[in-house]
Amino acid sequence: MMRKDPLLLPRSLLCALVVFLTGLSGSAGAQSYFAFPLPYGKIVREIRIRGLVQTPESTVIRLLESKVGEPYTEETEDHDRRYLDRLGLFAAVQADPVVVGDEVFLTLSIRELPNFVPFPKLTISDTNGTSGGMGVRMANLLGRTISLSGSFKLGGATHADLSLETPWQAPGEKSYGVQYDYRDRRDKHDAHRENSHELDLRLGVNLHSDWMLSARGGYLSFGSDTPGITLSPANRDHTPFLGAMLEYDHLDSASVPRNGWRGIFDLTQNGGFLGGDGDFVTAQFDLRRYQSLAHRHGLVLFTFASLQSGRVGGDLPVYRDFHIGGTNTVRGWESGARQGKNQFINTVEYRYDLLHPRLFRVRRYSLYYGLQLAAFADMGTAWSEGGDFTRNVIAGGGVGVRFLVPFLDVIRLDFGFGQAGASIQPHLHIHEKAHYTRKRIR
Repeated sequence: MMRKDPLLLPRSLLCALVVFLTGLSGSAGAQSYFAFPLPYGKIVREIRIRGLVQTPESTVIRLLESKVGEPYTEETEDHDRRYLDRLGLFAAVQADPVVVGDEVFLTLSIRELPNFVPFPKLTISDTNGTSGGMGVRMANLLGRTISLSGSFKLGGATHADLSLETPWQAPGEKSYGVQYDYRDRRDKHDAHRENSHELDLRLGVNLHSDWMLSARGGYLSFGSDTPGITLSPANRDHTPFLGAMLEYDHLDSASVPRNGWRGIFDLTQNGGFLGGDGDFVTAQFDLRRYQSLAHRHGLVLFTFASLQSGRVGGDLPVYRDFHIGGTNTVRGWESGARQGKNQFINTVEYRYDLLHPRLFRVRRYSLYYGLQLAAFADMGTAWSEGGDFTRNVIAGGGVGVRFLVPFLDVIRLDFGFGQAGASIQPHLHIHEKAHYTRKRIR
């Protein structure tokens, strides 16, 4: 009598959805943000900007592909909407064209998000449980689209972070980011306590409206209370890193995407000729696809891979291996169900808009909220030796709810199944799953 494969259902669902998704033709165009159809091909005579509070009008004009004296096309419409949304400063942008003869008078009505927002910060980790605290975000500093944010959390883990960054700008212009993280936490998987400081610097140039090339560098100071976790006998590793990142972004919305592609590839040298402890290269491949199917219906596909050179405990520290299973990898499985220096994670998710994002005003600013229902399937593996790649494959599926909110983009509540002998497991987290699949701590 043949044994029933417990992974058959999640695998079949994942494969069927992938085949269906990849069979869809091309990337669908972004939905129009105009009140009524524009007379494409007519010359733009004048552009007016209304509703700005903190953002200089010159910042908006500089990013527009629509230019006075030039024809207005579907391509410029799509470009303008995506670039203004990518700034992360606006809740809504509405264009109202007026046709006079063969000319277009274009008015952009903009609703800004608050430029200073304090908010409670909550993290529910498969490894460290619940941590809570406060955070603050200051957007559009000095009216130059600079964003400054920070937070401090206590509980299952102590975590403080501070970041300063600029969004994608016009082609040929530069953007930058600075991120600092302090962590003090118990790592139940590698059975030790971590105390670390990490600084990450990025300088990028926009090659094209959809492409950015960045140089990355930084420094990690990692301490452990347990001998054998670090490469240094002093129980603290000091590792500089240097690398490059290539990004592609053709999403129709940065906060609530419905159509388009997002891709990130980065290659990083850690230690070695840079000095410090360790000598290994990390390569990461991150691909995301959003596909609108019909009114209220959509699919998303996430694929993420991390590959590392070196031998664990030799060139590669023990704390740099991966543990998969849980909220941000394979839902329906316990955290740490599989382990290895490399990982490969895949997700297919169907979403239904129960409540489309809606605007509401707080004094002179605008915010939004929305609600989605979801059904998902995850599949992943972690491995160090070639033979473990297929042997360590796990899969899970389930259903969930997505609360759409500004700044966090989405709050996720999922109920997953898949692990043999385990009950349905709840998973709660913020941001898109793909964001934290990439951002997971080691």
